[in-house]
Amino acid sequence: MRRKRTRHGQVWLRWIAAAALALSAQSAQADDEAWTQIKASLFEERPIASDGQSVKLFAPKRAEDAALVPLTIYIAADRVARAKQLTLVVDQNPAPVAAVFIFGEAYRSGGEIGDRTIEVRVRLESMSRVRAILESDDGALYEASQFVSGAGGCTSTSLKDMDEALAGIGKIKLKIAREPTRGQAWNEVQLMIRHPNFSGMQIDTRTNTYTPVRVVDRIDVDAGAMRLLTIESGIAISEDPNFRFTFARNDPVPLTVVARDTDGKLFRAQSEQ
Repeated sequence: MRRKRTRHGQVWLRWIAAAALALSAQSAQADDEAWTQIKASLFEERPIASDGQSVKLFAPKRAEDAALVPLTIYIAADRVARAKQLTLVVDQNPAPVAAVFIFGEAYRSGGEIGDRTIEVRVRLESMSRVRAILESDDGALYEASQFVSGAGGCTSTSLKDMDEALAGIGKIKLKIAREPTRGQAWNEVQLMIRHPNFSGMQIDTRTNTYTPVRVVDRIDVDAGAMRLLTIESGIAISEDPNFRFTFARNDPVPLTVVARDTDGKLFRAQSEQ
């Protein structure tokens, strides 16, 4: 038998709905204000198109873990050959620019084969709009965005202790797979780097003080003698950075990765052919 809602219950539900609506409106307004400043800092007065085709961004509407928010970005096939870089922004993060992907010649070649994808995991300190801004070599800008609900990702303390977090630091796993559904020239790369990516906002439970910032801030990926991709990143990239991306090449070629962190340490790896 269905229980009737009491007047008190109905009022409570309406209050929750109203509060959620108000909070959403406040968050949207905060994002607008933050983005106005971020946009001016990064792109000045240059127009940014949102055509829904050139670049697409997919993210969960509600983050299961704000320290590990998965994002997938699609770059349209007809934009690949002229793609210069892609900037990933989290409006409400303490450092809004999460990463900049700078495309090399090896990435832009083979654009007729299809679109490109980039997958990455980011930290979300408070509910925010996440944006991917694609810049082409003629200066044109294209944007895709999505609002994600979550909090505490930059301040969240790892479940690992300090020694465990630093054990094996810089170890790189590099995997290349052919994607048969896209044709023989399509390659998918998974790049994983063991690194705590300390944001500087996390508490070291041993000393009860903030852990100093230490993040992977640059990754260079070469395909043979050609630059494929450079990733410049910061505190918004999750612990143990994990990137997955696609590129096109007809002939097999080894990939070389050189990663650097803010302590100046270099980490290297090469794929097996």
